[in-house]
Amino acid sequence: MDQRIGFNDLERSPYNEFIRGLALEWALAELPTQQLTYGDYLTNIRILLLTTQDVDRTSQIVKAVLRQAAQLHKTSEWVEQELKFEGMVEGADRVDFLRFELQQAGAPDDALLDQYNERIMRFSS
Repeated sequence: MDQRIGFNDLERSPYNEFIRGLALEWALAELPTQQLTYGDYLTNIRILLLTTQDVDRTSQIVKAVLRQAAQLHKTSEWVEQELKFEGMVEGADRVDFLRFELQQAGAPDDALLDQYNERIMRFSS
């Protein structure tokens, strides 16, 4: 029986090292930030790990979002927003969710279409 990762597990090995490693990657990405700190990076990654319950999937998501942020010249605040989005859609069909979100917007503007394209392309390569 698989044991779920709990909040208290995050401070123990191997999870604490894993989380710190990803947070360090985020910090080393040298993305512009307005107010996020290393502690915020840790918190965001912890939340994502609790959501996915899978270190490999969490790593894939964080690395894909960081890679995309660097390519698109996005901020750490954008990374934070996209990690929350990825956690939210983890249990849903990604394409269906993105189409639904776009449909609910009514008449989408350029910014919303750009966001849709960024999210749909994140795991395409």
